Amino acid sequence: MPSKLLVKKAFNRVSVSSLTQVYGKVTQVHGYFIEASYTDAKVGEVAKLFTHEQELECEVVSIADEFALLAPLEMPLGVSVGSRVKYTGSFPEIPFLREPFGKILNGLGQDITFGRSHAVTHENISLFTNIPSINTRAPVDTIANTSIKVIDHLLPIGRGQKLGIFSGSGVGKSTLLNKIQKNLQADIKIVAMIGERSREVVEFYEEYLAQIYCKDTFIVASTSDESPMMKHRALSVALSYAQAFRDEGKHVLLVVDSITRFAHALREIGISRGELPIARGYPTSVFTELSKVVETCGNFKNGGCITGIMSILVDGDDENEPISDYMRGILDGHLLLDRRLSDRGLYPSVDILKSRSRVTERILSSSDIAILKDIMLVYSKYSDIEDVVKTGIHVPGSNSDIDDLIRLKELLDVELYSSGESLNKEMIHEISKYKTNSRTKKSTKSESDLS
Repeated sequence: MPSKLLVKKAFNRVSVSSLTQVYGKVTQVHGYFIEASYTDAKVGEVAKLFTHEQELECEVVSIADEFALLAPLEMPLGVSVGSRVKYTGSFPEIPFLREPFGKILNGLGQDITFGRSHAVTHENISLFTNIPSINTRAPVDTIANTSIKVIDHLLPIGRGQKLGIFSGSGVGKSTLLNKIQKNLQADIKIVAMIGERSREVVEFYEEYLAQIYCKDTFIVASTSDESPMMKHRALSVALSYAQAFRDEGKHVLLVVDSITRFAHALREIGISRGELPIARGYPTSVFTELSKVVETCGNFKNGGCITGIMSILVDGDDENEPISDYMRGILDGHLLLDRRLSDRGLYPSVDILKSRSRVTERILSSSDIAILKDIMLVYSKYSDIEDVVKTGIHVPGSNSDIDDLIRLKELLDVELYSSGESLNKEMIHEISKYKTNSRTKKSTKSESDLS
């Protein structure tokens, strides 16, 4: 009888988690990725890999035959065939900081802010969150001002909108992102720096977070030297925080720099687990993951929203390369930065005719939309004669219509690409006057042709 009681007590002390922890061994190492024995592991499960020097956290990314493919979060130095692997039976979680503001978090959700005491928390949240269903969403109908004329008046951003900034290197992408992050009003601001240089993370921190007490902004960073899985985890951390604050009814601004480097990390993971790069050099799973990131953002019926501003690097200024082309199709708007504008010193170098905001009709008044259309008309007409002007075929004074158009377009460039919030009233009057004169001349010409 006593022996049965002892057995019962011992059994009660064994936790469920300890029963689900199963061990395997490393069979192969391929660069950043590790193949290990055991088939009962689950995709997404956390695994611990033990070497003589350290314990590595990994994630199970695929299972085939009797082996599991593991993606370690750090460089697998010291790993050898036969190294022990423990499958934990649990899925990734991160420590949740109630006040992460002014801090830098890594892909594990850990506070890595230099020069400050690190926060301690006992609350965890899952990294695997569901995409909100369509019946929880609300339309985007409120403007989110950026204090940038060319955006607010021509390509406005709405609360809960998903916007992409498309740019080649050195065209002012980071400067524009920083300005939007600084000026746009939101309860919480999360800056996810994925695959960026360490210098850029430090500079952003020093400029925006370190000098004063920051009560609304924090960084989640995974630099270019880190593993593909750590880059994937870093954006997952940012999304988990954004959703947690959104569920509290907060307006969250999520800035991702850059989606392209996140896609590159996804491509490495996908190809390593045997997927074929059949979608223009990318595995199809990359595009599924990108859609999930975009659809996490939006406006919701509980009053919370996530406004997503995402940078997309355009390789060789090719706006139709695979990631750019796909992202443009699933976003609510895109700003295309033009190198020719930046070379002329016009910032932010947004190409007005090639950029779009799909929520304009909902968030601008009818009078503002009328002004927008008049401005777009000027730029559209100028694009029709641009080659004639640049090649010198047009001689100033030879055609008053072209002279007026050139003058007005130059005035608009100065107005739209300058600092300030509201448009000059005289400029609006000039545009209206030009439109009226154009209609009068067109009507006169039609009457002359009829006679």
